[in-house]
Amino acid sequence: MRCLITTAPSGSFEEAEELAARFGLTAAVRRGRTIPELVAAAENAPVLILGEARADLVCRGRSYRASLGMAFLRLVRARKGEIDPLVKAAGLKAGDAVLDATLGLAGDALVAAEATRTVVLGLEASAVLAAFVTAALRRIQAPGRVAAELIDVRCADHRVVLKEMPASSVDVVLLDPMFRSAAEAGALFEVVRQLGDPAPLTGETLREARRVARRGVLVKDAPPGMELARLGLKPLPSRRSPRIVFGWAEAEHPATGA
Repeated sequence: MRCLITTAPSGSFEEAEELAARFGLTAAVRRGRTIPELVAAAENAPVLILGEARADLVCRGRSYRASLGMAFLRLVRARKGEIDPLVKAAGLKAGDAVLDATLGLAGDALVAAEATRTVVLGLEASAVLAAFVTAALRRIQAPGRVAAELIDVRCADHRVVLKEMPASSVDVVLLDPMFRSAAEAGALFEVVRQLGDPAPLTGETLREARRVARRGVLVKDAPPGMELARLGLKPLPSRRSPRIVFGWAEAEHPATGA
């Protein structure tokens, strides 16, 4: 999908050019144009507007602020000693190599980076979403900056990348396929549904992820876990009535002592 990246008065056009080149989009000098004029210039495709402290994506008549949303609160809680459900489910620890194969808004990648304190590779098939979330990570509030800087955002189809990766090359693979039912609410999840890949997770992709992982693959689903059941996975036990359920698939060849 074509997308223009431009700037607010406080923004850096160098950043617009860098993001455009990185994700195969188009950088455009603002030249005082209004948002409707920019949208028209983009032929009604999304327009990403970069300011110094904020970034906004104009898409299909709505404006979305670049933000990590609830993930930032999850990170703050983690820094206070609370164990995030994803971290617990995946058994993440310092030094673990994590691949977030379906990055989306990078919330899980942010929490994983905070837990592992090392680089998390995040794959996002949509170039627009990849640029949008990169802008959000760069503008996160101070408590999250260290973790945000550890996320390596790449625009790529995870199905292709997983096939190309060596066996047992990361500790944990995270898979968060788009829910067939709208489990998450809010404007940011709406833009993910508009721009993200709606294809369901396949057994073949799960097998490739298990091959790539040294310990296993964590798959996210909406309650009661119908997609997990389709893939032959059981929801992990939870003491609460969760809005999210996780399924764990052991690595094809678990690392000794993992």
